[in-house]
Amino acid sequence: MSSRAIRNHQAIDHVTRREAQALATIAQGLAAPPPRRRVRMADLRDLVHRLGCVQLDTISVISRSHETVAFSRLGTYDVRLWEELYEPAHEITEYWAHAAAIVPLDHLYLYRTEMERFREVLRTKYAHQQPVRDAVLERIRQEGPMSSRHFEAPDGPPGKAWDWYGRKPEREALSDLWSEGALIMRRRENFHRVFDVMERLLPDLWELEVCDEERRLILGRNAARALGITTLAWFVDYFRTGGRPHLPRPVATETIASLVERGELLPVIIEGIDEPAWLDASMLPALEQLRQRRGWPTRTTLLSPFDNLVWNRKRDEQLWSFYYRLECYTPAPKRVYGYYSLPILHRGKLVGRLDPSFDRKRGFLSIKSLHWEPWVRPNEALVRAVGNAIGELAMFLGGEPDRWQVAGSPSGIVPLEPTHRVVQPAAVP
Repeated sequence: MSSRAIRNHQAIDHVTRREAQALATIAQGLAAPPPRRRVRMADLRDLVHRLGCVQLDTISVISRSHETVAFSRLGTYDVRLWEELYEPAHEITEYWAHAAAIVPLDHLYLYRTEMERFREVLRTKYAHQQPVRDAVLERIRQEGPMSSRHFEAPDGPPGKAWDWYGRKPEREALSDLWSEGALIMRRRENFHRVFDVMERLLPDLWELEVCDEERRLILGRNAARALGITTLAWFVDYFRTGGRPHLPRPVATETIASLVERGELLPVIIEGIDEPAWLDASMLPALEQLRQRRGWPTRTTLLSPFDNLVWNRKRDEQLWSFYYRLECYTPAPKRVYGYYSLPILHRGKLVGRLDPSFDRKRGFLSIKSLHWEPWVRPNEALVRAVGNAIGELAMFLGGEPDRWQVAGSPSGIVPLEPTHRVVQPAAVP
């Protein structure tokens, strides 16, 4: 650690809650307005690298979650760039990084330990299904990339509505082979996964020599950089298969200690959070600027329920006092905020949420409900900023910046109305 970094470290033993919120927002690329040019494939590639992974989800009320994650940071863009990033660019693939998630192709080796664990479990517990897996693997090896639609369902009664894999044993085999690293996700077609054998796309995955300690350090470094400022629990949660973290708490504790020793993490105390915390050392310049009243987040945007900034619900409560749950699986009469409410991020603060619905035929965005947080007292500037964010979302979905409406306004606020103030990105090649 440099002498300047040590001086800075001594000055940042305590970080205010507002500073921590700003640092987390900056680390996620959500602080500044989107580029005033056309978004390129390289922008998406860099975004995935910066975040480490982008969670996937099948729900598409407005757009797929990963598409919304990019919109929140980059503004309006052509979602077909994701297809090109898979293939022909082969810059990204998918794995259990934070549930099922998009990851940089050159980061896939970081998950080999989990692949080996899946292989041991699946081939021991489900040994009777090995002939199906072997047949699926050989067919893809001989005939090329395939999805589940390339395999016929067996004759018989239809499967039950809640069957995860349906009636095709090959569909389950595809998922198992992907989890254990025999197959790789090559691309998506209409959001259906298309698999290929690992050796055809990434032949050196299993030959690359990486010790476990180095793998943990890289995962930990990536998590810390994406979080900006972290507690142990937030650190553990960032990369996980679902409920199982890639860096369990004992391992994460050792990894944090190693990163502190290397000067890459700095111990801090976050105001109001009674847990040890650490600041990613690369955020020191940002913190310096904040304390000089410069570089504070200015962006107002809407977030996917699965956005990296808010996917850890406990962190939402600790850092922003924002209680958030996705209610699409809650019976309609019991919903409070709506089927698919999007958190509203304003200048580094989570100020509310809204429940959108987009009519693609009419090109019209309806906001079925909008709720401010209890502490928020909306003024004209805030309302205008949120209105512009809604207009920006309408443009991203294929509508116009003034083709939206809030169905009823919460009491005591300035009514949200469409404006023409949303700036469209320039058509620069």
